[in-house]
Amino acid sequence: MSMNLKVEYSERFNDIVNAKINQMADIALQRVIIEAETICQQEAPVKTGTLRRSLGTLHPSICNVSLRAGVDYWRHVQYGTAAHTITGNPLLAWTGEDGERHVARQVSHPGSKANPFVTRTAKQIKSRQLIQQNLIDVLAAEGILSR
Repeated sequence: MSMNLKVEYSERFNDIVNAKINQMADIALQRVIIEAETICQQEAPVKTGTLRRSLGTLHPSICNVSLRAGVDYWRHVQYGTAAHTITGNPLLAWTGEDGERHVARQVSHPGSKANPFVTRTAKQIKSRQLIQQNLIDVLAAEGILSR
């Protein structure tokens, strides 16, 4: 003896379920991006502290989060720079480490070694399985998953 049973759900039911799933995923992602911000702040090099202080998170819409740096030079820190010439218009002026004031029309910069702090952050998130763990925590809190 066999029995076939077909269960159909209304579009409204599917919409409610999908919205709830998106909401839970969004909560998990918000937790992950906050942890990522903390890790990135720890990984970021500190010369003046401006880069570290500029790191923050954005949450523009559901299931959409990002880590951002509020200073443009983060790319130069992350990826390094090739040797290049810096030209002033009309002059460059700076105070050296010796406290002396220096002036020049152009300076040859030897380049900067990469310090991939964002890459290290991403690797930690992946190796610690933060996305998976946070999603499991949210599902367990909702009673959908037991531990």
